[in-house]
Amino acid sequence: MMLTLDISAQLHVQYTRLKAQISQLDRNLATRYGHRYNEVKQKMGGSKDWYEKTKSEAQKSGTIPLEQKQEETSHQFAQAGSAAARKEQVIKQQLKELWRTITNG
Repeated sequence: MMLTLDISAQLHVQYTRLKAQISQLDRNLATRYGHRYNEVKQKMGGSKDWYEKTKSEAQKSGTIPLEQKQEETSHQFAQAGSAAARKEQVIKQQLKELWRTITNG
């Protein structure tokens, strides 16, 4: 039990130290880059929010967005392939008719 408390205390000290270092780094970057740094920081916050939202929605729905997008893309390719095959058949039929006209005419 003493070992657990000692490790917990050490972790807390390290956490506090890292938090202070992050704060100092944040201030240094804000001072150095000013408005650009704040814009990037806001975009990163927005990206993090989007990621968390997408992650929670995926967990609720039981699907993975990447897999869902892959399925949609596969379906679209299949439709495009079918349309191309139908068009190919139409063109072949037109060419056969044209050939018959040329050879019989």
